[in-house]
Amino acid sequence: MTEAVARHPHAPQLSPVEVAAGLTLGYEPGRRPPTATGVGMRAAFESVVREALCRPPCVVSFSGGRDSSTVLAVARLVAQREGLPPPVAVSLRFPSVAQAEESAWQEQVVAQVGLADWVRLPLADELDLLGPRGQQVLRRHGALWPANAFFHGPIADQATGGSLLTGVGGDELMTPSSVWDRVNLVRGRVVRPRPADLPMLLLSGLPAAARSWVLRRRSGPDLHAPWLRRGAGEQVQAAFAAMRTAGPVRHDRALLRFWGSRYLAVGLDSLARVGADAGATVFSPFSDGRVVAEAAADRGRMPPRSRSRAMLLAFSDVLPREILRRGSKASFNGAFWGPHTREFVAGWTGQGVDQALVDADALHRVWRGADPDARSYTLLQTAWLAAGRGSAAASAAQ
Repeated sequence: MTEAVARHPHAPQLSPVEVAAGLTLGYEPGRRPPTATGVGMRAAFESVVREALCRPPCVVSFSGGRDSSTVLAVARLVAQREGLPPPVAVSLRFPSVAQAEESAWQEQVVAQVGLADWVRLPLADELDLLGPRGQQVLRRHGALWPANAFFHGPIADQATGGSLLTGVGGDELMTPSSVWDRVNLVRGRVVRPRPADLPMLLLSGLPAAARSWVLRRRSGPDLHAPWLRRGAGEQVQAAFAAMRTAGPVRHDRALLRFWGSRYLAVGLDSLARVGADAGATVFSPFSDGRVVAEAAADRGRMPPRSRSRAMLLAFSDVLPREILRRGSKASFNGAFWGPHTREFVAGWTGQGVDQALVDADALHRVWRGADPDARSYTLLQTAWLAAGRGSAAASAAQ
């Protein structure tokens, strides 16, 4: 993806293929994190949190997962140590969505960090993709990515005039994910080599172009979406393969390159817009360029052996092992597919999607299913906008 790629009229952050696939693809030209100063990842993390605390009220988007829990615990520590106003935890509660239940984990974290100010907001269908709040965001910005970025809106409302801290980016920063991570662990004698490692070890020594050529001929993750026409699906697979196979072998270089991805750039831009709508500045320490740069400098060639080990190494002084090692996560999809969305889907006639890229009948079948694929949410919102529901959005997004 380059700056010359045309953007979708109802999703100005995205190209038509990205809208159809519900994915961001490629890299932002010239987007690079700052140079590491040598302070270390944890110190850089605390510095970002301190900036947020210096803009009170400092609200933490607190789901109870290990990323938001870590941000909350570090914010509480920094505030106590430096005499700053304490953070305010804000959690969204969805009584009708069983998969979103996290109250037991939340209570454990709040007790651990000794937090006094915790706001719990019970919600019903307020976060419907096409509900009143969703429509407001769509009219103002067009369709953002991810489509559920406005999830943070009710939390940002509590931070008007101040700051909003999120745990966005924890998975990406703390989880080994490059195709070369195991190679680096084997080379560093962190894990024992297996016979299956030999091809990748040999491949890692080849020039970048040769590595990419070989890897593209191997099967990668299947991103097939049933509503994509064949040509569109092939474009998505090719773009993803280019991202997966062209990356550097060294972990630190791959991490710095990832920071330039559209995945991160567009997602952070969406969060910033949602925060600005409420008059709040958004800080996401796990995704901050300064933290990423220091993490790369700290690790060098060697990736984390596991997500849990990386979290324990960096944050075991602020949270217990059971929280930092937990693998479960809440799912909020049931909160997004609400009555306003179902009403629109029931009357949808296939208009508002690019027929060259999307099979409208197949898409309609997905939307009428019990648990619609979240990748189709952006198509839903652009179809709603194209139907004239958000006529002001096109001009507002220009």
